[in-house]
Amino acid sequence: MKKLIKTFVSLFVILTVTQSCKNDLEVLAPGKEMVSVYGILDPTKDIQNIRINKVYVNDQDALVSAQDANAINFSAGELTVTLQRFFANNTTPQLTTKGNSSKKEIVLTETVVATQSGVFSQTQRIWQTTDKLFRDGEYKLIIKRTATGEQIASAQNVIIDSLSVSASNAMPFMHIPTNITAYPNHGQYITSGSGLTPSSRYIDYSITIATQKIKFISIKNAKLYDVVMRFHYADSLTTSTTPILRYVDFNFNTVKGNLLKTGEALYVDFLANEFYTNLAREINKQTVPNLKNRKALYMEYIIHAGAESLSDFLEVNAPSTTIAQDKPYYTNISGGVGVFSSRSSSSVTKDLISNFIDRIACHPSTFPLLFCDYTTGKPRAVTCP
Repeated sequence: MKKLIKTFVSLFVILTVTQSCKNDLEVLAPGKEMVSVYGILDPTKDIQNIRINKVYVNDQDALVSAQDANAINFSAGELTVTLQRFFANNTTPQLTTKGNSSKKEIVLTETVVATQSGVFSQTQRIWQTTDKLFRDGEYKLIIKRTATGEQIASAQNVIIDSLSVSASNAMPFMHIPTNITAYPNHGQYITSGSGLTPSSRYIDYSITIATQKIKFISIKNAKLYDVVMRFHYADSLTTSTTPILRYVDFNFNTVKGNLLKTGEALYVDFLANEFYTNLAREINKQTVPNLKNRKALYMEYIIHAGAESLSDFLEVNAPSTTIAQDKPYYTNISGGVGVFSSRSSSSVTKDLISNFIDRIACHPSTFPLLFCDYTTGKPRAVTCP
């Protein structure tokens, strides 16, 4: 059986390493063990997860071995995994945890989780922390053998910040929290009395032939951006007076920015009619017994910004599109393989203009879904002309 290096499945790719970047150089001697790492820090999240697996060469069928949890996971307590924080070009450890004025090292807690079924075992050991990370500086990952204190792998990467004031208007979006009249979020719109929120601040995709753009700006140290448009709605049932809150995500192709141009204007676009057809397709995947009607609520726009190391990892380890299948792999893990990087997320929420709500109720694609219109608060009897 051909010798293979077994490694991990990330959220994005399956990284299978069969040789090094240099021809005729063996990465590992048979039976020698090293680590594979997948860790993407996000200072906007409450929990940080880092996945660490064994990597080694053996003569067994790699697909069979991959299903063996003991073969790909380290034993409980075998590793000690920590995070330290530094500033660029400085070796002095800095504070690691917001709200703690003395802590300069985070010791991650290990746990076992069940992942989605696939090539590798669903039983995976991960390391995590609930410490609130700073949104600047660089975090260093250190992996040691608990019994001996031997450091077996490490990696260091800059943190990405989508939320600071220096991130240009507080987010990758044109949103200024101190000026909610001009830039309101859902729940901040003034709909009665004086100072009504102007109609231009609402979302309007009612003109189905129009091309719509979601605009945002680049932030420091980020190279790739994933955009999600999330439509929030509520299902009302005949058997309950409490609506069920739901949402549908619309994902766009990844956008790459220029690292040297912080504040660069970027966007994704789509034909407005695609919103209705995609919404109908996704909702029709559900079975909702006793549905009375639905109500359109608001739109949320989410930007996930990723560091250059994450961008390089995804690009280099993408499936080959040529006849030449031998290709180099990317890793920024010293003493192992994989990636240790960062991303940051931010979002804004916007209310829908009445014409848009009416169009959702009567568009031929979404009409059968029983969305209420704005005027009557009930589903339409006929589709739009």
